Amino acid sequence: MANTSSTAMSDPAADRALFYAPEVAFDRPIPEVPPVVFADQRNAAFTPDAPTGHIACDIAEALGSPWPATTPTMLARYVVVRSGERLAHQFISTGEVYYVIRGSGETRCAGEGFHWKQGDAFCLPGGQPVEHLGAERAVLMMVTNEPELAYLRAASGESTIAPTLFRAEATEEYLRAVHGRNGEQLSAGKSVVFLSAMMAERRVTTPTMLSSINTLEPGGDQRPHRHSSVALTLSIAGEGVYSLVDGERVDWLPDTLFVTPPNVVHSHHNRGTAMMRSYVVQDTGLHSQLRTTNFGWAD
Repeated sequence: MANTSSTAMSDPAADRALFYAPEVAFDRPIPEVPPVVFADQRNAAFTPDAPTGHIACDIAEALGSPWPATTPTMLARYVVVRSGERLAHQFISTGEVYYVIRGSGETRCAGEGFHWKQGDAFCLPGGQPVEHLGAERAVLMMVTNEPELAYLRAASGESTIAPTLFRAEATEEYLRAVHGRNGEQLSAGKSVVFLSAMMAERRVTTPTMLSSINTLEPGGDQRPHRHSSVALTLSIAGEGVYSLVDGERVDWLPDTLFVTPPNVVHSHHNRGTAMMRSYVVQDTGLHSQLRTTNFGWAD
């Protein structure tokens, strides 16, 4: 990756641009989700003198996560509420789900209140002040999607993507290098991926999306393949180009967008006299975070 610009004048948006030319399809340096048993956290919650509070099932280090997480998108906690005590919290999530393992009590949220007991389950809106009151000592399991919103930078005050300009001249430099490669084709195409500084480590443009310029030489045939990401393909230069999508031929039209559904076999074919060029956006960033990315050749 490098930061290049063909203009002499400094432009902060262009200076932030990072580019990545993949040599292997869907190469994403991201830790796998390990199998974990949270016995210590369970034992801590059920210790008779455990104080009122939360015990997080946090494996952020193993996940490579900057924020507490049990999985890439969920955070689980044991909730302890002693008899006659209160526990208040307000978490940045879109929802909270609970199961009452032991005891009984009451929960107040969003102007309402209800009583619960062992065996009950309930859910609450996220982002709201919540108060739990213990009638008899209670232990609950609580799960939120806080890591998901943290990854999306959806919380108020979270860092966001800085304005970033990917100049055509810089893209051309990378494409020339890509087309100069020799050897077996291990990526789905000859492309340059646009990276924001915030997401450069994940090799995507935004937390959910990857955007790129894809190319194919005159007379070229892309290897048939499939992947979990949906693809939006905008034809930039596509005279004489067509795609095969799940066995159906799709002829490219000028400046026209088409959708390649996830997990269907597809390929591009250039029967024109000029380089095929397209602007492609995929939901790769989301699949990478969920660890659901898959890719396979179909020939």
